[in-house]
Amino acid sequence: MPNTVSYARDIRPLFTAMDVEHMRPMGVLLDDFTYMSDPGHAQGVLDQVSSGSMPPARQRRAAVGPTTSSAVQDWINDGFKL
Repeated sequence: MPNTVSYARDIRPLFTAMDVEHMRPMGVLLDDFTYMSDPGHAQGVLDQVSSGSMPPARQRRAAVGPTTSSAVQDWINDGFKL
């Protein structure tokens, strides 16, 4: 049986301190399990990483890739485990 995707182990580490700081003023709390486990918030984050718009180009690092999108989608499907 495959491991369930965990926010603490698998999702939170995907986002750098810069990601967290950049998104916080917009009300997106990447480092907050309660915020992220809201289905609407999780879907919004998934939409951003899937579209390649996270992180913004001005951060001068590669967009979060398909592995991140897949992990977030799996976490949503697995029921938002801590």
